[in-house]
Amino acid sequence: MPTEQQSDKQESARLADVAAALLSLHAAQDRQALAEAISSLTAAFDEESAACAFLDDSSGMLVPFLSEGSASAGVAEAKLSLAQPGPLSRVLESGDTLVLDDLRELMGEEAPELPARRILLARLQWQDERLGVVLFFDQGRTSPELYPRLADHIALALVRLRGLDQRLRFGGIDPSRWLFDREWLHLRLEEEVERAQRYQHSLTLLLFVFENLDEVAKSAGRHQTEVFLRKAAAVIRNQIRGPDILAGLGTASIAVLMTETSKAAAVQVQLRVASRLFRMRFAADGPQPLLFLGAAACPDDDDSAAGLLQAAESSLTRYEDGARLQQSA
Repeated sequence: MPTEQQSDKQESARLADVAAALLSLHAAQDRQALAEAISSLTAAFDEESAACAFLDDSSGMLVPFLSEGSASAGVAEAKLSLAQPGPLSRVLESGDTLVLDDLRELMGEEAPELPARRILLARLQWQDERLGVVLFFDQGRTSPELYPRLADHIALALVRLRGLDQRLRFGGIDPSRWLFDREWLHLRLEEEVERAQRYQHSLTLLLFVFENLDEVAKSAGRHQTEVFLRKAAAVIRNQIRGPDILAGLGTASIAVLMTETSKAAAVQVQLRVASRLFRMRFAADGPQPLLFLGAAACPDDDDSAAGLLQAAESSLTRYEDGARLQQSA
């Protein structure tokens, strides 16, 4: 039997492996690196473990995003329906980790045979967005309570990887406003609210929200709406100060955080920017985006990051300037 000293050394080595795997997970630059990091992370707890992530593709199905390890090889081509009640819907709604004895509980009679003794199903979620689920396969030697924490790390790594992919494709401005930008904005907002309160400075959050983009995309194409958002972000950046913070918020919104600026002064900047956005145009005979503006100041409207964002969203008003909002070619 191993001595107490040997057990301590083994535990220290395992913790070091976990730390290294987590660093690799959050530094992954592509899908393959992410899969390898997840493999290293699960192996640190159970050498015969494996994992497979399924992501929501907005079609009512969850589709495999990555799969590694022999235990998950037969799962890599599966698709999971969100329509039927069962283990999948229970996990997505409750967030609890579900332990399954047989993959047929999840995939029906066509489910592959697995060498794993135990199957664990956990939700992948970051903040308010449900990304999908992850299946862990192991031999039953690890506490099920560990897996929700692993799922949280995987979800954050997926969000980071998604944001990285978008920035590489679109030159640093995320045209579809992926969650990674929203998460970064929330962190900066909390920092700036705390700083404004400490030094008794004004702080104003501005929102530029575009609606009707789905209708525009049907007419002009999805690529053109992405180009529109990139150009809109460039227009806004050119009209604000260098220290002001610009970020995506949601699928078609741009936020500006103006430090040491009163609400009245920030709104004047916002209206100047809006008049320029209003002159951008798509083809004259097609549907056009609608522009909504919102603003909230700390501490006048709220003295917390979440409250400031809620106040800005509650104040959203459609901007009209005598002409339709349109996009330049």
